[in-house]
Amino acid sequence: MRSLNICVFIFGVIFLTTIAASGQILINPQLPAAGLLHKNQLWNILLISNYNYSISAQVQMTMIDMHSGQKILTGISGPITIAKGVKQLKESDLEPVQYSYSGSNISLTGNAAGMLITGKYMVCYTLITTDNKTELPVLKECVPVEIEPLAPPQLITPADTSWVESHYPSFTWLPPSPAAMVPQLHYEILLVEIKKGQNAYDAIQKNTPVYMDRYLSTAFLLYPSSAQSLEPGKHYAWQVIARNGEAYAQKTEAWSFKVKTDSTIIEIDANAYPKLGRGYDAHSYICRGNMKFEYNNETGDSLVKVAVYEWQGEQKMEVESREIRMKPGQNFIEMETDGIGKYKSGQQYLIEVINNRKETWNLKFKYVRDE
Repeated sequence: MRSLNICVFIFGVIFLTTIAASGQILINPQLPAAGLLHKNQLWNILLISNYNYSISAQVQMTMIDMHSGQKILTGISGPITIAKGVKQLKESDLEPVQYSYSGSNISLTGNAAGMLITGKYMVCYTLITTDNKTELPVLKECVPVEIEPLAPPQLITPADTSWVESHYPSFTWLPPSPAAMVPQLHYEILLVEIKKGQNAYDAIQKNTPVYMDRYLSTAFLLYPSSAQSLEPGKHYAWQVIARNGEAYAQKTEAWSFKVKTDSTIIEIDANAYPKLGRGYDAHSYICRGNMKFEYNNETGDSLVKVAVYEWQGEQKMEVESREIRMKPGQNFIEMETDGIGKYKSGQQYLIEVINNRKETWNLKFKYVRDE
């Protein structure tokens, strides 16, 4: 504390020397350029006076949204007396402080120390003298402030530099924290192909997006089937930008992933029925039209649940499930997939059957829609 006082004193001496000839009062706001900001911190001000007499005055503060240009918060202090020299002010020195809001409340709480919401602002201070000394000018000083959440949004999956099996992967991330600082939170996601010699950041900055969505309300995206499918063997970069309404809040790092080439793909005859097996076989069958498979009903179940999942390695998402009547022993099943909108061309799927002994039988197939 002692060193801070010494710094303020030295600063005051320097500026007193600078303004001695003009006889001005200097207003120097003491605000952080970026980061968290509480409402009571708006009144951290350094006043430096070179007048030989005391001055009665009030401080008016105005906060302007730099994105919209609108005035969103004003405040007026109680009366203060400014003597010659350096005066370090804080909110308690300026009470009672009265606020006026324009539009939504920029403060997250109703008290004077409330945290302010994220955004870029211009904060202006006006010193209004209340003496009869009319020769004193009205002084004004403005400083830019960028209020940011404590933690930016963070990407989760696909993991950085990972491989994905699906041509239509899902994307997940964590919201900025504290999320309450971004009351109109929504997300913009960018997905680009990485060219030779580029890293993820270069690709995000320079390349045309393969896919972009500007108005996501949740921290999750299932890559839509209507979008261009991602190509096996290609390298992609992605990034998420958090926004507060139309204003920028924060963005994630840029991560990359690569789409796996199909390891072993078996093109079967249209009349063939590949057999369900135990465990996750490395083979993937190409399905054109309806999906056919053979299942050996060793347990003699009369009714079996057959589930179909989008297959993404360790992740799977259920597409549909059906109960199918079975006979003991060998069964040849044909499931309708062709023409059903929930199946995406180029996507890999997993058929799974669990019998009454809790044994899992499955088969992977890649659905291809003939145009």
